[in-house]
Amino acid sequence: MTSEYDPMITPYAVDENDFPWSGTPGERALFLLRYAVLSPSTHNTQPWKFAVVPGGIEVFADYGRRMPVVDPGNRELLMSVGAAVFTLRVAAERFGMECRVTYSYSNDSERPLASIELGPRAAGNPPDEARASLFGPILRRHTNRHPFLLSRVPEAILRRIRNLEAGGMASIAVSTDGNINNRVSELVAAADRMQLADPSFRSDIAEWIRPNWTQKHDGVTGAALGMNTVASALGSWTARVVDTGAMRAAKDRNLCAEAPGLLVIQSEDATPHWLACGELLQHALLVLTREGLHHSYFNMPVQVPDLRVRLRAVCGLAAWPQLLLRIGFSLTEPARTPRRPVDEVLVGPPGGPDLHTR
Repeated sequence: MTSEYDPMITPYAVDENDFPWSGTPGERALFLLRYAVLSPSTHNTQPWKFAVVPGGIEVFADYGRRMPVVDPGNRELLMSVGAAVFTLRVAAERFGMECRVTYSYSNDSERPLASIELGPRAAGNPPDEARASLFGPILRRHTNRHPFLLSRVPEAILRRIRNLEAGGMASIAVSTDGNINNRVSELVAAADRMQLADPSFRSDIAEWIRPNWTQKHDGVTGAALGMNTVASALGSWTARVVDTGAMRAAKDRNLCAEAPGLLVIQSEDATPHWLACGELLQHALLVLTREGLHHSYFNMPVQVPDLRVRLRAVCGLAAWPQLLLRIGFSLTEPARTPRRPVDEVLVGPPGGPDLHTR
């Protein structure tokens, strides 16, 4: 990393034309990681680490970046790691590689959660054009917390999203029913009031709020939260010391109730399913971005056990809700969030002997 690295600009300047076609396997793997670090994560904690090893990439959970109050069971942390794995699948497809993922489901931070084998595409194995079409949206995908237009989401897109799944371990439900969405909005508001009344919850959130001019490589800027530059300077302090639950509840209730669609990712509660949810999340977000739609998260009622039970019932889900999002069109482009450079997320020397072998 050089002193010129700008966390809001440099990571998004990756150019597919710079892919090292004539480079070593390790160099090609390192290039794929420039896309993996753009994956979504809880409050942009980016809780992943990677090792470039002979034959591919190992993916680790970085438990040092967990949110102990917001995500005490590491459920959302593991989904973040799963999202990064799916991004690697898409990037590998774009550059003509076979990408075989083996999960270990280890809770040991010293062992990889996933091992990714990379290699040339086998003869007779056609490219996955649907997956390759998701490559461009990797750079454009951002959470949009602004109000959405009231325009309906085309049924063809909703059908495409509903049909996505992750190996039978996670699936998606989408609601455009105003009655259901109103009931969900009440759960979102209730969760806001409960969580923001808790000083330890507010402190956990405040750790990841950044001013708009931040040079830190993680967290959510005030701009991404809809704050101007002056307000962003006080964003972390305000989140820590002021209970804004009532104000936040009113705002989120309206955003949720007026959303053209609500999307729920559901699965059973176990590490394999959470990783699958993360892969499915990134798959859905890249499809939505490709189709010109925006998204933002309303995970609050999922994080409160009693409200999670009610959310499952209201939405008529067959499994537990893991993530709740609103989707729709917007005329306002969302702000970028800072990203860590690849050398900051690497474990050990990049590539070992493989990096320099041609």
